Amino acid sequence: MKKILTAIVAGATLMTAVSCEGFLTTNPTSSVSDASVFLTTQGAEAALSGCYNLLSFGNYGGRPDTQGYASQIMTFDVDGEDLIVWGGWYGYDYNHWGHQRGDIFKSTGLWRYYYSLINNLNSVIYYTPKIDGGLDSDKDAIVGQALAMRGWAYFNLAQLYQHTYALSAPRQMPGVPIYTEPSSDQTEGKGRGTINETFDQILDDLKKAESLLDGYSRTQKNHFDKSVVEGLLARVYLVMNDWDNAASYASKARAGYPLTTNDQWNAGFNDAGTSSWMWAMLTDTEHTLEANGDYGPFAMWANWKTRNGGDLWSFNCFYVNDKFANLFDEDDIRGKQIYWKSDIALHCSEKFYDTPTLEGDFVFMRADEMLLIEAEALAHKNDPKGLQLLNDLRTMRGAKTTNSTGQSLLDEILIERRKELYGEGFAWLDMIRCQKPLVRGGNHANFSGDVQIPARSWRFVYQIPTGEILNNPNINSDIWPDGDQNPFGSYDLVLE
Repeated sequence: MKKILTAIVAGATLMTAVSCEGFLTTNPTSSVSDASVFLTTQGAEAALSGCYNLLSFGNYGGRPDTQGYASQIMTFDVDGEDLIVWGGWYGYDYNHWGHQRGDIFKSTGLWRYYYSLINNLNSVIYYTPKIDGGLDSDKDAIVGQALAMRGWAYFNLAQLYQHTYALSAPRQMPGVPIYTEPSSDQTEGKGRGTINETFDQILDDLKKAESLLDGYSRTQKNHFDKSVVEGLLARVYLVMNDWDNAASYASKARAGYPLTTNDQWNAGFNDAGTSSWMWAMLTDTEHTLEANGDYGPFAMWANWKTRNGGDLWSFNCFYVNDKFANLFDEDDIRGKQIYWKSDIALHCSEKFYDTPTLEGDFVFMRADEMLLIEAEALAHKNDPKGLQLLNDLRTMRGAKTTNSTGQSLLDEILIERRKELYGEGFAWLDMIRCQKPLVRGGNHANFSGDVQIPARSWRFVYQIPTGEILNNPNINSDIWPDGDQNPFGSYDLVLE
């Protein structure tokens, strides 16, 4: 019986666990034989904390630019049309050189990252309810968080390894293998199933988490609570073009979270205590991404202006495209953070900058994103509140309001997402779900960044890793629609 080479980690390494008190080490929780860690709810909490640590700091590709979910956020932004990468890491993503191939580190690393996380979460979900003693409410909170994280993980896998739901679901295209119980090195790999089945699992996990986390009060913003689950459901329903549920869940998710004030917008996006932040990556002096290799998100942005009493160190790799810079109105506070540096002839952005001690937190979800999801969903329903929400945000930022309707309004909302959320991981994924081409103009780096890719290109979809295909008897190497592997070819190879 073949084993899964890259999809399942079977207890080969120790799980590092993070709690409010500090960083702990537990027994590995990636196989049935490791059930001893789940003798108490405290053990289950430690195992769950290890999953949170993997989310923030797990290195999935053996490279400095493949560390934690924050590095993926950077990938999703530089794959789009608004940012420029000039040297350094993330250049391979920016120039779309072919890292979606199954024999390249990125596809393998992302696959391994999510399935390692999922397998550990499966242990938490499977064993925690079996613990003798302890409060049921504590066990519900542990399982609810694990289900939320698993639903989030499968959602990201679905977006990376298949075309967007609106294209793939009607065609019953392959999804990703679904595992809901702990696996070992003797577990036979599962097939891809369909994308419909993958989304069924995503919704099932998130809906169960929503119920289990009702009334749960978290202690820190890197944890999932009901509001974050509602935000994830809003994202999922937006991708599914389920406008009613997308609007409803976005509205529920942001209840209790104000929009980011203009002062907060200018504060560097480095503090999880920001009132609009719903979910974030927390850091400390020992576990910053910079401390683990100096390749964290803050280190990528080109910031020459003096901040917090001194110039903060940076690789100076991320710049803003001139066409994007010109989208901002004259009085828009977001546009005022973008400035022209004449000696290098590039626009720089001051949106993100680290703290003096390099302990900056990184945002994963905030209320402003939820408002824009709600606005987009309502605009699809021709509900005038969609326009009102867009204008509310624009007025707050000092941008001009609009009276657009129909497709023009939808286009403006998508542009507003680019202006409000750049650097937060949505540019490329928005382009894919809206079935838009990658059209780069202006001053993109002509040696690598001036690529143009048509809508529905297979270059927007990662291939299944070669190692997975070689070691999983239920996934074959034939190219879809004859087999399980996603096509890879020239940019103009598109889904018809």
